[in-house]
Amino acid sequence: MSTENPNDGYPFPILGVNLASENNVKLNEDTYEVYVNDEFVGHKTLKTAGEKLSDVEDFLRIQGIHDFSSALRGDHFMIQTNGDFEHLKEALSVYFNNR
Repeated sequence: MSTENPNDGYPFPILGVNLASENNVKLNEDTYEVYVNDEFVGHKTLKTAGEKLSDVEDFLRIQGIHDFSSALRGDHFMIQTNGDFEHLKEALSVYFNNR
């Protein structure tokens, strides 16, 4: 009879855990500060694994707003426009309030 501890000093047995990326569950919500022409306009929170920041761009295009560019800098989603700044801000306000 062997006196070896099958847990090698661990107080609890180690169970098989699959850490493959396709099985990972999103545990935290990612939140980004959204700016238009360097003016803060709201927060975009990615609540599910299927949400992405490009959803903001898609929404703006659906609203007929196409004169903009965007970039991600850390947790800041920067939108630049030479078009109707106020219309873009109002559209984003509606978007953030409905999400």
